[in-house]
Amino acid sequence: MLKTVIHNVPFYRFSGLGSYHRIEHFISTRKGGLSGGGQASLNMGFMEADAPGNVLANRRLLLSEMDIPLESVVFGEQRHTTNVAVVGKGEAGRGAKEKSSRLPETDALITAVPGICLVVLAADCVPILLYDTECHVVAAVHAGWRGTVGQIVRKVVERMVGEFGCRPRDIRAGIGPAIGPCCYEVGEEVWEKVRTVSEDLAGVVTPGRGKGKYFLDLWEANRRQLLDVGLYSGQIEVAGVCTACHHDEFYSYRASGGDTGRFAAGIMLRTEQR
Repeated sequence: MLKTVIHNVPFYRFSGLGSYHRIEHFISTRKGGLSGGGQASLNMGFMEADAPGNVLANRRLLLSEMDIPLESVVFGEQRHTTNVAVVGKGEAGRGAKEKSSRLPETDALITAVPGICLVVLAADCVPILLYDTECHVVAAVHAGWRGTVGQIVRKVVERMVGEFGCRPRDIRAGIGPAIGPCCYEVGEEVWEKVRTVSEDLAGVVTPGRGKGKYFLDLWEANRRQLLDVGLYSGQIEVAGVCTACHHDEFYSYRASGGDTGRFAAGIMLRTEQR
């Protein structure tokens, strides 16, 4: 990823997606905002421990750097589902200013409408951004272990193909910062569920620090789903940044013991080409 700092609000862009001028995209950090405590400082999620006014100010601070109106942003109510929503003009602004208007129980968003910014929030789960360079369709995906086991990113690509005529060979993907295989230790229950969707666990699951413990690579698991659904390896960019190791820059639920905020990953078709 390439880091960009504008007016002291840092954010990242994927190198690959950043080469396409018809889209805007970003991955925020935890720096440059107004929130305090465990949510310090650029918390992008409405949390009980943070004032809504702080969150709104943080969102405006980040979006203003890219000239994206808050009213154009769409959020889903992320519940670790595999539910995918196709977003139109009527959904613009859902979840942008309050939690109650989020798209209910939705962990992935797709749109072909320019000017609508799709955003997912994360604090260890995997944010994934997709762009079809020919049909000009974008998607934002939130994939924790449940979403990964449920193959949410595969379902998003299949939905893009079914509804918009996209071809996987035309889709570019960015797998963002998330808890890495160095830190994401899970138990037997999660391991068993991972086994139900993949016979080949080499490189995805490795022995943990104790009996019945395993390290899970969410980056690789989602990368393989994209390969399985037809993307080429060169079309997939993996940030490879562990949020737990780098919780000074990104929010991490595990590293903070739960007292944390959320960073954002967003993507939008531009209304005008640059």
